[in-house]
Amino acid sequence: MSGSHISQGSLPGADANTAEVGGHGGRAAALLSALALCFSGLSFYESVLKTSSLEVYVPPVIHYARDQGGDVELFAIPLTVVNSGARTGTVLNLELDVENLRTDAELKQKRYYSAFIGEHAVKDDEISRSFAPLSLAGRSTFSDTVRFYPMGNPLPKLVDDAGDYRFTLKVTPALPQNLGWWDRMWSKEPATLTFERTLPWISDQQLGMRRATIPMHDKNWQPTATQQ
Repeated sequence: MSGSHISQGSLPGADANTAEVGGHGGRAAALLSALALCFSGLSFYESVLKTSSLEVYVPPVIHYARDQGGDVELFAIPLTVVNSGARTGTVLNLELDVENLRTDAELKQKRYYSAFIGEHAVKDDEISRSFAPLSLAGRSTFSDTVRFYPMGNPLPKLVDDAGDYRFTLKVTPALPQNLGWWDRMWSKEPATLTFERTLPWISDQQLGMRRATIPMHDKNWQPTATQQ
């Protein structure tokens, strides 16, 4: 008796099932390739193409001081500028608007500019480092004390007594001349930071003759407790 044998390939519908499985596999491979391409493009953008993004941070304590025999007031602010973008960013200057929050203050608001870098000099003959544009490479930071002096006529002084003061710090970046549509779409406004600090006391003698500085602190700030 001759036996009969039917191969799997000759089963009804086998070719259709094989084509369907192959189609699903091809679509899955195409989807994975597309996802990999997207992740690769995102990584390339973050590491190479992302425009500079400047942010500024200040600590809970800054300092108030006076220069030139007590006639010119200044604010010494330790700050950190962070470039979270991939491209180099340049800070042309920093502007500081200060508002006296006392209701009976004679002068309510004044503007200051970034004049020098470094702590307030204890002696009159110490050389000050002038503020120059800061070039920050991608993913880099700048940290130092910046001294802000009044724009224009230094008199009258804004700070005439203890009290609360509001600060608005603005970063002025250098912008590329020809921005592409992609850069224009992702570009951000210049970094601005608003904060308040309290001046606990004031002494014209110490500020003028002794060139002292007075700490101005955040209302909620407390010194770190020392470990016993």
